[in-house]
Amino acid sequence: MRLAALFLSGAIGLLGPQALLAQVSSTLPWRAAPALPWQMEEPGPPPAPCTASPTQTSFGLTVHLARDGAVRLTDQKGLIRLRAGLPGRVRKAWRDWGVPIADPFAPLPFPEHSPLQRGIGALPVGSLDFRPALEGLLWILDDDESYLTVIYPATAQVVYLPLPGGQDLDLAFGPDRLAVVEDGPAGSAQPPEATWSLHWLALLPEFIQLGKENASALHRGTALEPFPKD
Repeated sequence: MRLAALFLSGAIGLLGPQALLAQVSSTLPWRAAPALPWQMEEPGPPPAPCTASPTQTSFGLTVHLARDGAVRLTDQKGLIRLRAGLPGRVRKAWRDWGVPIADPFAPLPFPEHSPLQRGIGALPVGSLDFRPALEGLLWILDDDESYLTVIYPATAQVVYLPLPGGQDLDLAFGPDRLAVVEDGPAGSAQPPEATWSLHWLALLPEFIQLGKENASALHRGTALEPFPKD
C-alpha cells in the first residue's frame, strides 16, 4: 500500500493532476465501447411483456451489486468469478428480457447455462420476438446515464452500451428492439419526452462477446495463487 501511494504521488508530480485524471479515465472499460446506431422516434405505448418462461430452474451463480457501483459474481462454492464496476451508482436493473428487479442490492441468482452460450447460430435472428434469447442477462442503468451495463453471469462477461442521451431514463424491451425512454418529471402525468430505439440485431457483436467464456473467470487458482473467495 505504501509503495502504491508513493508511486501515485510521484505520478501526480510528474504528470499533473489533470493529465493523470485523463490517463485514468482513458483506461475505464466503458470508454472503449463503440457508438451504437440509436434512432430517435415518437413515444409510443409500452411493448407487450415477453411471454417466454426461463428454460433453467437451477441457479448456481449470484450477482452482488453494491450501492457505490461495485459488481461481484460468485459461484456456489463462494469463488469470485468476476469483479467489475459501473460508471455510476445503480439506479435501475432488469433481468432476462426486461423483468424489473425490485431490489437490485439483494443477492441476484442466475443460471450457469442459458441461450447466449450456444453461439450466434442459436440466436432467433428471424423470429418475431428476439427476447427469449436474452435469458440470463442482467441490465443495469446507473445514475451517470451515459452507459447501459449488461452482465452475463453464465460466462462472467460484461459489455457497456453507450446511451443516446437524456435524463431520468427508462428501458422498454420490445420484441424486435430495445428502447430508451426519457421520462417526464417524476410523479407527473406527462408523456415521455423522447424515445430512442435500437434493433436487437444491431447488438449481435455485443451478444457474441457476452456468449464467450471469460478466460480470467475460469482461473481457479493454485495453492500458491488461490482464486479469491467471499
